Parts: sequence; C-alpha cells; structure tokens
Amino acid sequence: MLRCHILLRWGSIPLNAITALGVNKWVADLHALGYANSTIAGIVKLLSMILTDAADEGLIPANPVHRRRRRGRRSHRIQRERVWATPDEVLRIADQAEALGGDTARLLIITAAWTGCRWGELTGLHRDNLGLDRGILIVHPGFGALHESAHKQWLGNPKTTSSARVVTLPPFLIKLLRDYLKRHDNEFVFTADGGNWLWRSTFTQRILKPAVNGNEDRPRNRARTVAIRPGLTFHGLRHSHKTWLIADGAPEIAQARRLGHHLPNRVTEVYSHVAPEVEQRLLNNLQRRWRAATAEVKAHPQPPEPAARRLSGPVAA
Repeated sequence: MLRCHILLRWGSIPLNAITALGVNKWVADLHALGYANSTIAGIVKLLSMILTDAADEGLIPANPVHRRRRRGRRSHRIQRERVWATPDEVLRIADQAEALGGDTARLLIITAAWTGCRWGELTGLHRDNLGLDRGILIVHPGFGALHESAHKQWLGNPKTTSSARVVTLPPFLIKLLRDYLKRHDNEFVFTADGGNWLWRSTFTQRILKPAVNGNEDRPRNRARTVAIRPGLTFHGLRHSHKTWLIADGAPEIAQARRLGHHLPNRVTEVYSHVAPEVEQRLLNNLQRRWRAATAEVKAHPQPPEPAARRLSGPVAA
C-alpha cells in the first residue's frame, strides 16, 4: 500500500501541502478506479497513521485526514462492502458478463468466486503459475499481482506476505481453465483483446456492474442484462467464497491459507499445515456447489428477484 498507492500519489508532495480536499479527491480517484471500499479504507488508514506521526513530531499542524472526517454532511465515511452472492447468482452474473465481454469475463468471475483470489492476483496471473496438471494456482511472492494507478500498470508483490500462496482448484475449474487456455496463447491467463492487461475500472464499468445490477434502463448496450445481486463488487466475489467456506464448515486455518490471510502465531504454530483430507473435503464442497448452481440455472433460466442479504460474519480482505 505504501509503495503502490501512498508514495505514488504523495511521495513528492511536501507534508504541509497535503490537504483534506486533496485527500478527498484522491479517495474519489481510487473509487473511480474500482478499488474495493475495504482496500481504500486500509490505504487511507495507513496515510492517516503517517500524518498523525508527522503531527506529533511538529512537522505539520494537524492530520488533514482527521479534518476530512469532520466535514459534517460532506464527510465520506468508508464502509466495508459486505454484499455477497450465492453460487447460482455468481453463475448468472458470469453468463451475463460473457454476453457483455466474452468468455474471458465469464471465466474470470467464476475463477474469482471459486478460488477467493483478488482482482490483481487473477489479472496478473501468468500461464506458468497455473499448474492444471497438479490442479493449482500459484500467487507468486515477487510478481503475483497486477497493480495499477491512473495511467500505469505493473506487476508486483501481492497484498501481504501471506497472500503469496498455492490455491487448489476444484475439478470443474481445472477443465474450464484448460479449455480456455487452448483458445489463446497469451502470456497471461486473463487478458483484454490482443493480450493486454485488463484495467479494473474499465472491466467494472463496462462488464461487472451491468452484469450485477442490470442495464435495462440503458437501451444502448451490447446485451440486455437484469439485476442479479445489486451492489456486488469484484471483491465481493472473494467475500462470497469466504462465506461458502464458513457455511461448509472449513477450518479457520484452511480458510486463511486459501485466502492468503494471516492468523495469529499461536494458531499457525499449532496448525502448521492443512491436512490433505481437509483440503479434499473443501474441494469436494466447491465442486458440489458448482454442480448445484449449474443445475439451478439450467432448470430456472430466468433469475428470481434479488433478495436483500448482507454478510454477517468476517469479511475476506
């Protein structure tokens, strides 16, 4: 966060030139780029900690982030996005995304929901880090995530040290990915036309939002879509995966290893690995969810009216 966001925007700006208005504009830019609310909250929190230390040392009069939060009705308090989707909702969203953006969009959404991987971990996934014969996806510690600013993209470290991991794949996803890779020879797995990296904001605005929220009020679209799970973000697919794991009774250590979360040392020392039978049970449950979702969508092609639902348990950062 420090290198990829804070220093990139504020590294050349004197501390006393950082204003509440400037921070507001920066946050708005991050939202426009499609970053999840929880990600933006973490970035702003880190900047606030830095500026608080600067204020304590007398380098600036006060922390402008604190001033920004006291702007009354104009304040923009960042809430953690907790909308999640069921497997059949994800599949319906993916099908609508395919009508808007092709098979890459469909498989990207399905892979995100059934692996729990972040946007950058999937859009920066190199073919060499997808071991389909072994049924694994590797998030490389050095260049396992695609990062982007307003006009630049680059490969770098994943979000945290724990984010570098090996994610096992259920059988159906192995087949989908294998068939998909036969149809193109691009260096990276999920790309735009011509093999270029995907831009998060472009994908969100043109494909994900209309696939999730519907576009019936906008007649000039490549394809007509209906609302499936309004408010769901790409990061919400990760929340969905976490929710499924909890519902299936996956142990906390198995959830953490799969999602790249850090657990307290006391826990990781006791449970230093995930037993093969636990991992297999987790994959069996994901495979079962896929079969049930495909059967549901086939039996009821018309999606039901979206029901109000929020994630009540821990979220997947």
